[in-house]
Amino acid sequence: MGHGSRYPAATTMFKKRTPDVPMHSPDAPGEENPALSPTSLAKIEKGSNRSMWELLLQMRVLLPYLARLVPLLDRGLLKAAAPDFSDLRAGMVEMQTGSRDLEVQARNQALQLERIEQQMARLRVVHENSIEETRGLAAGMKSLRRWMLTFAIVIVLLLLASVGMAAFLVIHP
Repeated sequence: MGHGSRYPAATTMFKKRTPDVPMHSPDAPGEENPALSPTSLAKIEKGSNRSMWELLLQMRVLLPYLARLVPLLDRGLLKAAAPDFSDLRAGMVEMQTGSRDLEVQARNQALQLERIEQQMARLRVVHENSIEETRGLAAGMKSLRRWMLTFAIVIVLLLLASVGMAAFLVIHP
C-alpha cells in the first residue's frame, strides 16, 4: 500500500475503470466495487464499452463446444459440395432386406410352434391313453391274482380231502 493512496494495492491488478462504471465509496461497509470483482464482467451494463478481452473471457465457456463443432463443420463443408446418399440408400436397402428376412423367420417359427403344439397335444392324448391302459392292466392283474389264489386254495383243499380219503381207505379195509 502506498502512503498517499486510499485503495489497496490489489486494485492495480485489474483494468482501469471506465467513467461509465460508478466507483463505490471505500468507506461504505460491506459494499464491493463491481469493477474490481472477477465476476463483474457479467454485471456490466449492455450499453457500456467492453474491451475485446472481456468478450473473450465471456466466450471461453463456449470453447469446448466450438472445438467439437469445428471438425463436424469441416466434414460437412467437404460433403456439401456433392451430397452422397449412396451409403444411406445402401443402408436402407440392407435394413429392408433384414426386415423381410426377420418376417420370414418369424412366420417359420410361428408355424414350427404350431406344429410343436399339435405334437404336444397328440403326445398328451397318447400318454393319457397309456395311463388308462396301465390302470386297466393293473386291475386285471389284481383280479387274476385273486382267482389264482382262490383256485390254489381250492386245489389244496381238494388235495387234502383226497389224501384224507385215501388214508381212511387204507386204514379201514
